Amino acid sequence: MDKQCSRAELDQVMHIIEAGTFLEEWDYALTKDGNMILEDENEPAMSDDLAQLIAHDRLMNAVSSDHKTVLLKKHRINWKLPSAAAAAVLVLFTGWWLFNTPVTSQSDIPPGTSGATLVLGNGKRITLNGSKSGMVVTSTNLRYNDGTEVEGPSTSSDSELYSAITAAGNMYMLTLPDGTQVWLNAASQLDFPSRFEDSSRVVSLTGVAFFKVAKDKQHPFIVKTKGQQVKVLGTQFNINSYSDEQATTTTLTEGSVEITSGKNKKILKPGQQGILESGGSIAITEIDTALAMAWKNNKFIFENNNIQSVMRMVQRWYNVEVIYTGPLPDAAFGGKVSRFSNVGSVLRMLETTGGAHFRIEGRKIYVSK
Repeated sequence: MDKQCSRAELDQVMHIIEAGTFLEEWDYALTKDGNMILEDENEPAMSDDLAQLIAHDRLMNAVSSDHKTVLLKKHRINWKLPSAAAAAVLVLFTGWWLFNTPVTSQSDIPPGTSGATLVLGNGKRITLNGSKSGMVVTSTNLRYNDGTEVEGPSTSSDSELYSAITAAGNMYMLTLPDGTQVWLNAASQLDFPSRFEDSSRVVSLTGVAFFKVAKDKQHPFIVKTKGQQVKVLGTQFNINSYSDEQATTTTLTEGSVEITSGKNKKILKPGQQGILESGGSIAITEIDTALAMAWKNNKFIFENNNIQSVMRMVQRWYNVEVIYTGPLPDAAFGGKVSRFSNVGSVLRMLETTGGAHFRIEGRKIYVSK
């Protein structure tokens, strides 16, 4: 920021912010502006988040009704103030944001968290620790990524079938016995053996998962979903097989995979998506893989999505019930927002299109045109 802009330019900036577009560029600009403050040796150290808050504060206080040219005032928040004063700054900023947004809510809904349930071959259910970064399955034990053992599993000399299940509002990361890493999205299930002993490494998926497959040319890795299977040797790809979506999609980011459905076979290259259509046919399209990978990168990215597609994502991650009142909004929605945000932030971004309105009551979201 060069510390000055015209009223029209400032209005345009505010419109961009409200529309939820160019978020990465905006985030970069605010961080850069905030970091200018950090370079001042008289200022105490602070995180990027606080730096961005300062930059936001500068912009919000830059509006002047008396001048055509608006100087971005060089405010400085004294972070050495008592905690009550610092809290007041945050409250004022939050109040401004909420005051300027039309989403009606009795209480906001926090985002999903890390967590899953592991079901052993004998039916025993283990609640996996959500504070851990993931779980590792070995031939001898189950442990978390930090090396601590998972409490409760019974070891067996024979291979048994495990099921990792995420509820709505949860996601989890697993490392399978062969070293393959799997990120499991909300409301999903992965079935896999406690050890791979056959000529192929076979798992079954319901829902959405991203796979980073350990290379083993002698033992192909196969993911089975409803109506298709995906065969790989070593690669990275995302599969969306939610039962309430119109089609199963496989998106390749690295390597090569073979999709089979009945007698139909297709080979995917990086940057392509395979779409399993009704009747078992497989369509191949070029795609921006960032869209399919957004959930793993903790983002919602919408690009010409209809309201039902958008709200299915919201429903799974925030574990809410979505209720449509009156005619369905017919707008196409676009934008980008963090999955770490409360649901109100997501709905506010969607409302900027003017195509939908939302009301939150408990864990129910009412959608109207």
